[in-house]
Amino acid sequence: MTEEKHIQQPHPRDNYKPWEDPLYSDLRKIITRAKLREVLTHYSYYNKEGKGNGRYVFAGMFAFRGLVAQVLFDYVPGEGTQLQHLLGNLFKNELLAQTFDNLKLKQFVRAGEKFDVDTHKHIFVYALYGYVTTLEEDLRKWFISKFVLGGENARFLRHKKRNRDLLAQADDIVRQTDGRRLSLQMEQTEEGLYRAKAVLSDGTILCDAVSKSWRYARTKATKTALNILAIPSRKYLLSNPEYHARVLERVEAERAKRKAEIEDRDAKKAELREKRKEAWKNKIHEKDIKRRLAQAAAKKRKAENAARAAAKAAKEARPMSANKRRYLEDKQK
Repeated sequence: MTEEKHIQQPHPRDNYKPWEDPLYSDLRKIITRAKLREVLTHYSYYNKEGKGNGRYVFAGMFAFRGLVAQVLFDYVPGEGTQLQHLLGNLFKNELLAQTFDNLKLKQFVRAGEKFDVDTHKHIFVYALYGYVTTLEEDLRKWFISKFVLGGENARFLRHKKRNRDLLAQADDIVRQTDGRRLSLQMEQTEEGLYRAKAVLSDGTILCDAVSKSWRYARTKATKTALNILAIPSRKYLLSNPEYHARVLERVEAERAKRKAEIEDRDAKKAELREKRKEAWKNKIHEKDIKRRLAQAAAKKRKAENAARAAAKAAKEARPMSANKRRYLEDKQK
């Protein structure tokens, strides 16, 4: 029989080149691998001030943040405070660390041995953002939409605050009821006052309000219309016994849940108190045993010392023998 030679096939990972991974297909559009290593090199790698990515980090923290703020100002609706909160959420350290992990930038990072990269991931993401500020405007906007406002970060743009537009609420009630729409019409009276009318799409005037203030007249008319539209449904709910039963059931369920939580909390507290009390008793008992042992040892030592002192005194009190007396007399001569 001829011996078959086993030829080991190369593993797919043997020829794996990280930079050619499809993950970096977008980054390869704006930066080379060598430039990325330069951007992600911390000054501790050279152990010398003035070298490293410090300038890129500065540009990312301030210049790039300004570019994102300009995009939000141009394309995202909302008040100034809302845009400020959105900008703050986009540049949280936790989110930047997540971007660092998603892009697997650690394999391109260079830093000193004593520098902890895992706790400073946001610094390297800022450095990458700082490099983006050096690109052309089209590439900058593409990068911001792709990596800052896109992906998982898009959830921040979908946030909607609680609807405080009373006119929109009233219009929604009318539309759901019979398909009509509600709008406000403003006019000025001969006395110089402002009159706001809540008018349905078929021309029916639902209510009106007059005031010296244009804004107050609109607000008053809108609230009056909203109350008028809500009265029928509110009366129906209040007169419906099934609604009352559901409310009572929900209230009782919440009370029972709250009572169970309180009882569970009190039981845990009582158990903790008992454990502490038992531990304190054991500690006191151990101290008492040590104290008793110390007292017994001291008493024993005192008795031994007294016995030795008595033996010495008895020895010194015995009369001197004749031989010893003669010996001492001879020694003195």
